Amino acid sequence: MSKKTEQFNVTVKVGKKSYAPGDPVPVGTGGITAEEAEKFRKNFGSFAADPDGKAAAPVPSVDLEKLRDAIEKLSADNDKLSADNDRLTAERDSAIGDRSTLLKQNEQLETDNATLAGEVTKLQAEIEKLKAPK
Repeated sequence: MSKKTEQFNVTVKVGKKSYAPGDPVPVGTGGITAEEAEKFRKNFGSFAADPDGKAAAPVPSVDLEKLRDAIEKLSADNDKLSADNDRLTAERDSAIGDRSTLLKQNEQLETDNATLAGEVTKLQAEIEKLKAPK
């Protein structure tokens, strides 16, 4: 029974085994799935080899200065977002403290309101007594 294998322009790791670029990688049982193989081809191109059988994949050129600038910008953005997060966390904590204080004040006002309502009732009774004909 023959196993299907494919070659890629990239090192592929299956379980504990690594396949260097150009090595046959099993596809199916015991290897990668057909979908994974398609992703490797899509992301790294079809396997190309020179006459010696060595991979001749093009090495992408990278503008390091551009990369460094992008990293610096992302770092600055990250620092700003971290500062915003710290500020918002402090504001949230303050708001939670304010809410707790307001809840206590509200409870006290409700208690005071109930006390005053009782006093108003007593005073209204006194008024009725004073208004009553003698």
